[in-house]
Amino acid sequence: MALKELLVPSFVLVACLAGCSSWKLDRPAVAPVQAQTQVPPTAAKICVVRTAVLGSAVTFPTRDNRLLVGATLGNTHFCYLAEPGEHEITIEADAIETAKLTAEAGKSYFLKQEVDNIFGYVKCRAVWLAESEARGLFESSSYEVLVGVPGSERLPDNPPFARAKSPQPAASVTPSPQSGT
Repeated sequence: MALKELLVPSFVLVACLAGCSSWKLDRPAVAPVQAQTQVPPTAAKICVVRTAVLGSAVTFPTRDNRLLVGATLGNTHFCYLAEPGEHEITIEADAIETAKLTAEAGKSYFLKQEVDNIFGYVKCRAVWLAESEARGLFESSSYEVLVGVPGSERLPDNPPFARAKSPQPAASVTPSPQSGT
């Protein structure tokens, strides 16, 4: 068998596997959780935005307590719901960046992915923003969701929901003393 006959099928197989293992994002017709929408009273909302031009061709898969919740690519953002309590958010680039949060029910949190590209080594820096700072970034980026993941991954639910490491206990109600007459 000629070398050419062996190389062509091998190349096709490698190309197919590479194509099947890539991250794919797309703009949904309706965003499942938007930065501007009201937060459910029993959950927190976390929105992640990336606006940097540097490293714009590199997808940043993002996990909350090891659960894949979304990804950014170029000038994009996404939001998801989270159980009140402790969260460790990891962002995967050439190095893994971690951001920690103790989420409270009914509140929104905004995480900006700042990008460093040093001679092709792409690194993310996670920066928490106030809503007033984040608002313009969300308006100037597109909302995108994961529609394709490598074979070893599972697409996030719609909308994604991340459980807390240590859930916050439900607020207890203390009865008020009755006044006697």
